[in-house]
Formats: sequence, C-alpha cells, structure tokens
Amino acid sequence: MPDAAKKGLLALLSLSGARLTSAQSSGRPGHGLVGYPIIMYQPECAHACRSALPRSSIPCDIHLNGHHSSTVSAECLALSEPFLFSAAWCIYTHCPDENVAVSTLETFWETELVGRELNQPKPKYTYQESLALVKNDPPTTILPKRAAFNRTTLVSDESYTAAWNGNTAFEYTEINHQKLSLIVLVTGAGIPILLSLLRFIPFPATLVDQFHGYIIEPPLFGGRHASPILGLGLVPTRGQSLFILYLIAINVIFVAIGYKPRQPNSWWEHGLWEEILNYVANRTGMLSFANLPLLILYAGRNNVLLWLTSWSYSTFLLIHRWVAILCVLQAAIHSALWLHIHVGISQDHSEVAAIPYWYWGIIATLALVLILPFSLLPVRQRMYEFFHAAHIVLAILSIVGCWYHIIYRYKRQWGYENWVIMASVIWACDWVLRAVRMAGNGVKRGYVTKLGDEYIRLDVPGLNCPGHAYMYFPTLTWRVWESHPFSAIGVSQLTGLETCSSHVQVPEPKVIDSEKAIGLTSVVTAGETSSSTSPQEGDLVAHTTKIGVSFFIRVDNGTTSLLAAHAGKPEGISLVAECYNHQSVLRHDLHGGPTSSHPNLVVIAGGVGITAVLPKLAASRALFKKPVGRRTLYWGLRDEGLWLFKAVEDMIGGCEQHKGEPKEGKGDRQNHNQTERKWGDVDVHIGVGERFDFRAVIEAELATTHGQGGTVILVCGPRGMADEVRMVVTAHKRKGVAVRLVEDSFSW
Repeated sequence: MPDAAKKGLLALLSLSGARLTSAQSSGRPGHGLVGYPIIMYQPECAHACRSALPRSSIPCDIHLNGHHSSTVSAECLALSEPFLFSAAWCIYTHCPDENVAVSTLETFWETELVGRELNQPKPKYTYQESLALVKNDPPTTILPKRAAFNRTTLVSDESYTAAWNGNTAFEYTEINHQKLSLIVLVTGAGIPILLSLLRFIPFPATLVDQFHGYIIEPPLFGGRHASPILGLGLVPTRGQSLFILYLIAINVIFVAIGYKPRQPNSWWEHGLWEEILNYVANRTGMLSFANLPLLILYAGRNNVLLWLTSWSYSTFLLIHRWVAILCVLQAAIHSALWLHIHVGISQDHSEVAAIPYWYWGIIATLALVLILPFSLLPVRQRMYEFFHAAHIVLAILSIVGCWYHIIYRYKRQWGYENWVIMASVIWACDWVLRAVRMAGNGVKRGYVTKLGDEYIRLDVPGLNCPGHAYMYFPTLTWRVWESHPFSAIGVSQLTGLETCSSHVQVPEPKVIDSEKAIGLTSVVTAGETSSSTSPQEGDLVAHTTKIGVSFFIRVDNGTTSLLAAHAGKPEGISLVAECYNHQSVLRHDLHGGPTSSHPNLVVIAGGVGITAVLPKLAASRALFKKPVGRRTLYWGLRDEGLWLFKAVEDMIGGCEQHKGEPKEGKGDRQNHNQTERKWGDVDVHIGVGERFDFRAVIEAELATTHGQGGTVILVCGPRGMADEVRMVVTAHKRKGVAVRLVEDSFSW
C-alpha cells in the first residue's frame, strides 16, 4: 500500500475513534488531588499561550479530538516548527509579567507543551533553542482564521486573555472543589471526636445537665425519638439535629461559594451562564464524592468513631441516612445539570451518550437514587433480606459506576478517583475486620428449640458474645452473605449475685424492637442442663451442655422461619457469629453503669429489654460491705410475660426479701399487679399487665437519692417507653437535677 494511502487510512481511523473519545481527557497519572499537590495549568502564562495557538490548523496527517487537549497528535506538535516558535515567542512576551523561572518554563516545555501523556515525544527544540531561533525572525502578524498554521504567528491579546481566563478560572474552581470536599470529609469525621473531648473540660455540672436537657437530649420536636413518625423515619434528638444541620448547611453553602468566573473565556463559548452551570455541576459531583467515604464510615460495624467518641451506633446510623440523602441529591443534581448542558446548550447529547464515561455516570446515579426507596423503614422492617441484599448490590454498583465514570473521563490525571478509592478502602477495611471477627469465633453449631408458635431459642456452645452478634447461616439459605443482628448478654457476669437455684432457666423471648430480634445469652457449665418453663410448652431441655450462649428469637418471615424449621434436630445447624460490644474509649461513664459523680442507678426495662440491662446491674454491684449508691430496677411485663419474670428470677437467684408474688393483671393500674423483690443489693419492682407511671417513678427515685450524688437512668424497652422516659429525664435536667440518661437500643 502506498505511504499516502496508509496515512489517509490511519487518519480516517483516528477521526472515527475520536468521535467515541471526544469527551475524554487523557494524560499521565497524578498523585493526590487538584491543588493538593496536583497542578493543572501552571505556569499560567505558558498554558495560556499553548491554549491560544490554533493547533487544529497545523498541517498534519492525524488529528485527534480531546477535552481541553491538543487536536493534533503529540508527534505532530513536537515536530511543528511554526508551533514551537510561535509558542516560544508568546511565552517570551507574556511570562515576564508573572516572573516565571526559565527552569520552570523548560519543564513545562518538555512535559506539557505537546501533551500530557507518559511516553509522548519531546519537542524538536528546547524552549531556549526555539526562542533563539525565533528571535532571528520574530513574528509580526496574527494568523487569520481558517488559515493553515504553517508559519510563526503572534497570539492576539483577545485570544491570550480568553485562554488565560479559561484556564485559571477552571483551575481555581477545581482547587476549591477539592478544598471544600476535604472540609466536608474532615469535619464530618473530626467534629464527633472534638465534641466528645469536651467532657474533659471541667464545666459546672449543673450547667452541663441543663445544657443537655435543653440542647442535646430532647427530640427535635414533639415527644418521639425512638418511635418512628408516620412509620417512615425517626426524629433526631436536638444534639443529633445540630450535627445533621451542620452537614446540610455546609453542603448547601459549599455549592454556592468558591467560584471566580471570568469572561471572555475560551472554554465556554456560550458565555457566563454556561460557565457557571459547569462549575456548579462539577461542584455537586465532587461533594457527592466527598460524602461517599463519610456515609460508608458512619454505617460501618467497625466504625473507628465508635471507639473514639461518645456517640452510639444508632446515632451514626441515623446520621448515615441523612448523609446518604445529601449524597444522592448531589449526584442527581450533578447528572441533571450536565444533561441540561449537553441537551440545551451544547446540543451534543446524542454524541456524548455513546461515550462510556457518560453511561457509567448514569449507572452510578441510578444506583444511588434507588438505594433511598429500598431503605425506607417499612422496607427494612418487613423485607429485611431484600433490603440488605439490595443495599449491598446497589452500593457496589454505584461505587463501580463512579470509578469508571472518572476513569473513562479523565483516566487518573486529576485524582478524582481517590474519593472513590477512599470510600472503597473504608468499606473493605470494615469487611476485613468483620472477617477477622468471624474467623476468631470460627464455625459453630447451633441447636434450635421451639418455644411456642412465635419464638425459638438458638443455643450455640463454645461462643462468647458479650454484646450483640450478627449471625450468618451458610447452610440455611443460598444467600450466604446475609447476617442478622441479635442482642445478647453474658450471664456469667452475674455470678456476683447470690443464687437460690443450681439450674439456669432461660425465658421465652419477647421482641421489643420491631426491627430486630432481642437475644438473651445464658451460660451453662458442663454437666448442668438449661430448661425453659413455659405455660404452653412445659419443661424444655436445651442442647447446650457446656459454656455457650443462647439467643431468643421471634419467628417472622424469612431467615427466622427457616431457623424455626430446624427446631429439635439433634445435628443442629452451622453458623458463624460476628460479635461486637461497642464501647467508647473516651466515655466509660456512658456504658450504663454508675460513676463517682452519679453513683445511683435506676434501670427501667420492658419485656426482654431486661436482657440488655442485667449485665449493668451485675457490674454495678459493690464489692464492699456497704454498697455505694442505690440500685433500683423497674421491669414492666405484659400479662403473658409472667413466666419470663419467674425464669429470669430463678436464673439469677433473686430469692431475697420477696414481697408478694406477681399476679396476672387485666391491663389496669391496680397496685396488686405490682410486686417487689430484692436481687442482691438491687431493689426490684415488677409490673405485670400494666405500665409504670414513669414520671412518678423517676421523681420518687430522684427524691430518694437527693443529696446522695447524681443518678443514672438506664432504659431498655419498647420505643414508646424509651421516649416517655427520655422526656421525663430531660425535664429534670432542665431544672439542674444531676441525672444522666442512657438509652440502650439497637437499630439499623
């Protein structure tokens, strides 16, 4: 084939390929973020000269299209003397105003003038050589439009100014994109830590209690925090609302600031409106990227902030949902603005829609948007398996979409992909730590016992799980990735209480949170048996014959119903447990037990909420002859929960100073439906078939302990009960009473 034909065919192939890559900006990989320390168009004068020269008019066999890049090949530019000499003269005449060092200009000349590729050719002459040659015959005229760029030419002031404005305004805005995104990320993770450190400042105790009573602990509005509003979501506390409001405010404000549009501008041929739309579209995209690591961090089971702050896992999950809303809205705005730009302004949507970066961006945005409706509270409650699977699949799809959206658009020049890498690393670390936790426990055998029609007991010998566990059942269902959270307590911690029975009775459960099953852990030594006494079932012998844990689970649709089908099978079922006991290293006083400043402990439990508070009562027992502070338990049960009381009392040996047997009530508030007990040094009040008057109870307890130090109020039970206790406690805090509220809850 003749050389001319070869060149023509190569040019044709290049032009056809250019249509598919017309919006891709290629170049050598950068390290970091734009401005930290990646630079885009420095030195400004040199890049303005390069941009202002009519490179597309250079006689060359191969022309390439690109986003703000050369329209001819680097090889062609490197060999074009008119281009090299014109660029050298422009730099020589404009860069003295910016005091750019010659060494900097030489570096630009070698690495940036003809392109940004890794293996591109170097210019035929150095900057100094080109300048020396052009000085012999300096240009005197400006190249006319549409004329071939085959001679040395001047750059007009208008072209230079428009190119300089375009480059500098874009780089300034890009640096602000990264700076503001870093502020969102750093403050989103750092403020919880800083606020938790405030406890070490010796503020007056009364002032702290009043501040919490007015600003931190009450719901934002109304009297409901744990109970969902309209069944759709939870009302944050005022303290949570302040942080959420901060996150919303900075995300909204950061969309509106940090721009410096400049006209005339060679980048935006349709004027100022197009320039601002581009900046805002890019800003919302970058802020959405910045929120990705945060929302994954907040949702992580191994979130490092749980150990570095005084904030609970439920608080971080609540904030996770709000950050997710911000992230999705920003991604949607980013996509909508760019769609408007390409459809209504550039009118090149049909061309851009065929480019990989465009449709990967659509995939990422759609995946993010779909996460929201699939994560609503009714979906989580009624279709947990679907929610869990959809959440993971859509999250992975959105991250993959974001990655390819950047790679196909910019390759790895500007560091935008680092935000996706950060999010991926945080998520990967969480899963690695999950695997470590599971490997530490190994594969266990679980034995299922049916307790009536609604509940089962899952006994797991050899498992030590002091807090709560996410249970995997690899042989139960093909969805081996699914895990289900169950709360547990270590009854071995209760050995400090006197026992009146050599046997451990395990009560049938009652779930107090519609979003999860509550579990009770019992420890049975070798040679003992664990029995459960139920009015319907009679004595049931457990499979556990050595130290282990027992989870009590309410049977519902899905995995729990599959577990129930294995009841009574002696071979049991394989399982893997991922155990947690989230406790802050900074706030030991928030773990639910009394402290030196608040030595008195009042525990309010509902139903099997008792399982979460018994360890706190055991840990608070004084080792000295005279206990420090007062310990009181108020335990409310429904009529059918009478057997639960008897089983728990026999389990811990609460046989001292009985004052009447609890009776089944009829839902009224008669005193004969209440009974009093003495469990060690704990005064126990039991209410069956009725609700305690929590306002009267708390006021009476605070009056009893007046002048004897502060009081910790620990509550675990139905959401309505927790909300009622919260409102009573915060009302006393506002009066300056030394009382601290600890709500033991678990939600997802």
